[in-house]
Amino acid sequence: MLFLANVIKWQIDSWKRVRSSTGTQYLLNTNRLDSLRDMTGDYCSLYYFDNPFDSRDRGNYMVIDKTVAEVITQMDTALSHASMTLSVYPKNDSSLTPVDVEIGVAYFSYAVVDTASATRSWVTYVESGWDTKTVLVNNTLAALLAMV
Repeated sequence: MLFLANVIKWQIDSWKRVRSSTGTQYLLNTNRLDSLRDMTGDYCSLYYFDNPFDSRDRGNYMVIDKTVAEVITQMDTALSHASMTLSVYPKNDSSLTPVDVEIGVAYFSYAVVDTASATRSWVTYVESGWDTKTVLVNNTLAALLAMV
């Protein structure tokens, strides 16, 4: 199941995925989590896998603004749909007309708001067993979440 969380720390890409000291909101997938641990306050730490289908991928340390119980509730929530249709900009160029691309929810890695426009998002998903793809979509995080 997909869920929104404010990511406080993400130990990958030289920590660049977290854009501010107060965190960055991401749409995450519960099928990529491991080793959940409650922290002081309403936070938990975990290891997040961009591509759990690739044996070369390793989980990266993350802290989010959810408790373990809240995350488990998300894990226990049934999907309404097993796939989602993304409105993808060709070549990640927002001046081009978006095209629909359907992906399985299981292959969805994460999404974050585009810093240039709150109505667009960057979505990363697994395109094949080992390859991940990041695309610019004409969907908000809330719209992406509503698809599932």
